Amino acid sequence: VDADTTWPAFTHHFMSKQRDIPDVTLAGEREWVEARRRLRVVRQLATQKGRNAVTVDAAAAELGFSRAHLYRLLKRYEADPCLTSLIPRRRGPTAGGSRLTVELDMLIDEMIETIFLTRQRPRISDLVTEIRRRCHALGYNAPSRKAITARIRAKPDNIVMARREGKKTAGDRFRPVVGSLEATTPLSLVQIDHTLVDVIVVDSVTRLPIQRPWITLAIDVFSRVVVGFHLSLEPPSATSVALCISHAVLPKEPWLAARNIEEQWPVSGLFTRLHLDNGKDFRSEALRRGCEQYGIEIDYRPVRTPHYGGHIERLIGTMMGHVHLLPGTTFSDIRMKGDLDPEKTAAMTVDEVERWLTHQIAGVYHRKVHRTLNIPPLTAWERGVFGDGTTPGSGEPTAITDARRLLIDFLPIERRLIRRDGVSLHRIHYWSDALRVWVGTKERRIVRYDPRDLSRIYILTPDGQYYEVGYRDVRRAPISLWEHRRALKALREEGRGQVDENAIFAAIDRQREIVDEAIVTTKAARRHRERQLRGIKTGEAEPASSWEVDDEEGADERPLELLPFEEWT
Repeated sequence: VDADTTWPAFTHHFMSKQRDIPDVTLAGEREWVEARRRLRVVRQLATQKGRNAVTVDAAAAELGFSRAHLYRLLKRYEADPCLTSLIPRRRGPTAGGSRLTVELDMLIDEMIETIFLTRQRPRISDLVTEIRRRCHALGYNAPSRKAITARIRAKPDNIVMARREGKKTAGDRFRPVVGSLEATTPLSLVQIDHTLVDVIVVDSVTRLPIQRPWITLAIDVFSRVVVGFHLSLEPPSATSVALCISHAVLPKEPWLAARNIEEQWPVSGLFTRLHLDNGKDFRSEALRRGCEQYGIEIDYRPVRTPHYGGHIERLIGTMMGHVHLLPGTTFSDIRMKGDLDPEKTAAMTVDEVERWLTHQIAGVYHRKVHRTLNIPPLTAWERGVFGDGTTPGSGEPTAITDARRLLIDFLPIERRLIRRDGVSLHRIHYWSDALRVWVGTKERRIVRYDPRDLSRIYILTPDGQYYEVGYRDVRRAPISLWEHRRALKALREEGRGQVDENAIFAAIDRQREIVDEAIVTTKAARRHRERQLRGIKTGEAEPASSWEVDDEEGADERPLELLPFEEWT
């Protein structure tokens, strides 16, 4: 029945038909045996051609019934020649039946339709009050609350929810789950999503509380292994996705070694398809171009089909369930929190939470039996890649040899002209002698930048290579895009009509001095300082085994080493 169908006529017709039909689900063993005893005699009588009073009386005597009762059984059987038609009927009111008058039944249904099943969502007590008022005015005996509630419960839940909460809500709850995601081999389908971690982290110096970090997780649908993640104090963005993809695609050994983590995480390689929701951070040009560069197809979740994101959402739920064991947990349900103050119990920095999550993923989750697969995710991955003796594996996933280029290919994109004074981005000027060849060309070049470190940008030139270009004024200190925007906001509030590069860096220097002085005073200052420490780390080099440098002649014209993304996850 459609949600817009009126109920009174339908309800009475349906219930009147139901009164004479036994509920088979309530029939016990005794009723079933009795029905079988009746069936043998009644069926023979129903098929008998020369049936008369003598044969009817004989059959009634065999069953121990009166002639009238046997005729009633015979009539029921002829209308529905099945054993269930002969199940003994219970005495008394039929379940779902009504003792109220037809007029009162129709009044209750009308009031439910016009008052209760509306978007105002009144309470049952409000409905009962109004029905009793109308009954008093019409001279009817008012029904009990139980009788009214029973009629509400008799209506299909999906129709009640659609009328009171909207068709979308009802559809999300009751619509059949049609369609699914199929992954036949490892990395044939990967899902990515973000969530706030249910724990408050502390400043790495003062050990005072800051905020809840964000995590971006990627799962391989075939094996359910976590292929990568990114933890940050910044809200989800195209950069979060880029760092998560880089972590997922590249081998984990250098990343684990940099954090002194002795776990095995043998999961890496290019995906075939990437499944995402419809968030703005998943619609960026940088992500689209990066996926096209490496042959990764992007599938977006169909609108209003939450079950399509079930794998990543269940993984997030599993991870957050374990996070609730950490000091500083905020829990996901306020009822679980009780009188606990997360800021008073917070004790772990972002880096410590990151290491804990790595152990939880690689050391626990990957090695526990998955209730859907009935084997650990890591075992499913290894079988899918190498085979198991009966089924051949898909083989080693496609590896990436240029880790630096992979990360750049997913960084945010802008387009700029190359002028005599270099390239201007975010009101900051950049220059490199390698740009001389393209000075004065009319075509805007693709420029990529890392929001965590604006001291360098990456310009895609006609030869298909990215050239690293630094500040034109090499005395400038590295800054993040977050600091840059904060400085611009402060300058605008001061009423500065012309905001130039010098003003921006001077403002950032002043802000850093203020933060250093106030670091123990306020949470906002601690958050600013921690973002700065995690966003700009100079003078640190990644092991040569993971980020090789080409020493051939002319290498100085190519980009310098990008700050390893491992430093920022």
